Amino acid sequence: MEPLAEENQKLKEAINLLERHTQRARCERDLAESNARDLEHQKRVLSKQLATVKEQLQSKSEQLATASTQLKDASKHLEQLQKVSEQKKEQDVELGQLRQALEQLREEKAKETERASKLAEELNGDYSLFGVMVEVTSSLDGTL
Repeated sequence: MEPLAEENQKLKEAINLLERHTQRARCERDLAESNARDLEHQKRVLSKQLATVKEQLQSKSEQLATASTQLKDASKHLEQLQKVSEQKKEQDVELGQLRQALEQLREEKAKETERASKLAEELNGDYSLFGVMVEVTSSLDGTL
């Protein structure tokens, strides 16, 4: 019986080994299934996060497009303001020139007024003499 007992012992060991392998395989299968469930859950979470990020990016893209349009409009407005500013500077230069010309005219007018006053004073003295000459001349003609 010894050979049968040895054979039995070997078979029992083989069965034990087979059961341990089976148990290990079940554990590995359970672990693999658990990992697969975890991966599916992570996939769903990441998909939701991706969808949220995509929406945020679309929103940011729209905001950037709006901001770009506003910047273009502001740039055009700034160009117009620069043109107006240049025109104003040119007008300021012209106004300065006109003020200088006006000041020169005032000075000339003051000089002419002074000359006219002097002439009037001179003529006042001469008119009285002229008036006497006219009276004398006209009385001689008999026109007065």
